[in-house]
Amino acid sequence: MRLTLRGRRRVGVSELVGVVLTVGITIIAGAAVWGYVRIQANISENSLNNGVLVDNDFLSEHFNVETMYFGSTTSATFWVYNTGNVPFLTFSVRLYGPSGTFNLLYNYTVSGSTKTDQVYDLKSGLASLCKTAASSYESPLLSTTAVKLTTAQTFTLTIPSTQSNCPSFGSTFASGSTYTVVVTGLYGNVVTYSTTM
Repeated sequence: MRLTLRGRRRVGVSELVGVVLTVGITIIAGAAVWGYVRIQANISENSLNNGVLVDNDFLSEHFNVETMYFGSTTSATFWVYNTGNVPFLTFSVRLYGPSGTFNLLYNYTVSGSTKTDQVYDLKSGLASLCKTAASSYESPLLSTTAVKLTTAQTFTLTIPSTQSNCPSFGSTFASGSTYTVVVTGLYGNVVTYSTTM
């Protein structure tokens, strides 16, 4: 009879150890899941916050191109008037002529805190992408000029000089033709303006 009681005691201890281990594993797994869910909730909250800020800036950015005139056969000046609630920063300006005579994109690249203005010929194929430094073809530089609230700013764009394999470079404005600028703001708003020389 003593052997039977000892066997039962061991089985009882074994069951108790099993229950304690199961509860411990459950608590550790629950803590791990809670930590993971907390991190994911924080990531989602930050993503939502950033999305709201971008949407708010997009809705606050309002601007108009008021007029455009031609200072020479290779330069065009247009006025941007900021009617929004944030300073206006240009992301890009596309300037093109009738029937695809030329098609230029004035834009900039960002590397760290350095912005480099470029002029791209959109008529060239991707295999022969034409671009040139825009510092002598933009006045003032698009990348660094902020238009304050309820004020206007002029921008003058010049068509780059002739370059081999770049069909838009070296083009000129012709009297009686209609030319278009497409101004894209930093937050994604786009304004198109056309005028005849």
